[in-house]
Amino acid sequence: MADITLHTSRDAGVTCISNAFIDEYMKDANGEFVKIYLYLLRLLGQDDLDVDISILAEKLDHTERDVKRALSYWEKCNLISLEYNEDNELSGICFLDPHGDGGSVSSGTKEEVNLKSASVGTLPKRSEYSLTQMKEFKENNDMNEMLYIIEKYLGRNLTVNDINYIIYWTKDLGFSVDMVYYLVEYCIDKGHPNIKYMDSIALDWASNSISSIEQAKEDTLQHSKAYYNVCKSFGIKNRGLIKSEIEYVQKWSKLELGNDVIEEACRRTIANTNMPNFEYADKILDNWANHKVKTLEDIKAIDEEFKKKYKSNARNTKAISSNNKFNNFTARDYDFNDLEKKLVNK
Repeated sequence: MADITLHTSRDAGVTCISNAFIDEYMKDANGEFVKIYLYLLRLLGQDDLDVDISILAEKLDHTERDVKRALSYWEKCNLISLEYNEDNELSGICFLDPHGDGGSVSSGTKEEVNLKSASVGTLPKRSEYSLTQMKEFKENNDMNEMLYIIEKYLGRNLTVNDINYIIYWTKDLGFSVDMVYYLVEYCIDKGHPNIKYMDSIALDWASNSISSIEQAKEDTLQHSKAYYNVCKSFGIKNRGLIKSEIEYVQKWSKLELGNDVIEEACRRTIANTNMPNFEYADKILDNWANHKVKTLEDIKAIDEEFKKKYKSNARNTKAISSNNKFNNFTARDYDFNDLEKKLVNK
């Protein structure tokens, strides 16, 4: 992945946030998108700084897909211009002056504009639905029930604008009712009960030809913090996870152990096996789950108990041996890492 050079169309020696951004753009944007925009502005104050998507994602505790969605959103608002190299990799982000009317976007090269237009043009054009069309939509029992359930999820009545988005997802993007339910549940679980954020996810799925819940679940996992942390902890850089490995990550996510606990299991796996062994890590995590582990402190407590147990066994063995006249050997100390390794391999 290419490094991204940050630069601006105006000369600013300090981190500066325009009043127009605060007044005209910030109130309508998703909070995570605002955070990414502000952090990028902060980076402009550092000379000769190159960043990439993965660094931004890790710094802000997002996924790479979240960062890309934010960049796409701000480009559509005409607050930034995204620049691409010959391999169509994002290589630059140019900040444009927000004037309250969207400013003006530099066109870049003709090829770059065509490439961006091609990716956007694959999605159906969004239109505003009339009150008559909305009424017809609600007359369908399944759709009317879906709107009612979404209102329960959100804890508020849907606005006309909200319903416009939902009709677009079902009628134009072709999402099933169950797919829309999963979309809403997924976004709420991530802490984003915002229709605009849900729409950005829906557009992302549609542009990647994701049309079933199974595909959506696999996609969200591959762009989740858990997936990223497992790959990072195991040192997997040049490939994606295969199906059996993805199933392990899915299982670990359901154990509710926390990413730091999963990272520790991966670290111990590498230390004991010298390779990214998912089956071995799974045994460690199963053992911790059975001991109700939730934090790294819980692991320390288990380790201490583990050591006390084997020290006690060692003392008992030594006492028995000292009383045995046929004993002529010295009791050895235990390597606790080796003991844990043997325990996992049982």
